[in-house]
Amino acid sequence: MTPFGMSGQPACHDHAMEDLVVVVTGIPASGKTTLAIALSAQLKWPLISKDIVKEALFDALGTGDLQWSQRLGRAGHVVMYSLAATMPRVILEAHFQRGLAEPELLALNRRIVQIYCRCPVDLAAERYRRRIHDPDRHVGHLLEHQSDEVMEGWMKDTPTPLDLPNALLVEIDTTGPVDIGTVANSIHTYALHR
Repeated sequence: MTPFGMSGQPACHDHAMEDLVVVVTGIPASGKTTLAIALSAQLKWPLISKDIVKEALFDALGTGDLQWSQRLGRAGHVVMYSLAATMPRVILEAHFQRGLAEPELLALNRRIVQIYCRCPVDLAAERYRRRIHDPDRHVGHLLEHQSDEVMEGWMKDTPTPLDLPNALLVEIDTTGPVDIGTVANSIHTYALHR
């Protein structure tokens, strides 16, 4: 029997999927959120997105300058890790910073699957600029939070997955549509054999 049934959902092996954290990451505007939402629906797993947490903090505490936005972003990560520690299986989505995020993710003491969204930096920059003016974008994301200077900060580095020993790394080309069933199948196979 294949891991996916007629509905396209993974076959039921819930015990094998426990203690698993799926980390969806990549540079800004690389397609992380779109992929994570689709994967959450496919697996029927909870999704914690750092931007959703951060936007709730904007609502509660107000927006401010770039330094304030970065403080709330950092708080969003702390909230994500705290919530993830209470869930048997969860998807976390954010622009996790290499060299900073790894100890915090490993401290969860869980099996990890890293889904790394990869697309050309120029395409990500184009998407990022379009997103700035999206009327559906949360009003807490001020223009100064998304300036050319901010973009240069992440564009200058070579996009690289997190360094997570023993984690499954699945690199996904997010230049175009993604076969989310294949991504879910990779997670399912890893869960059953680790």
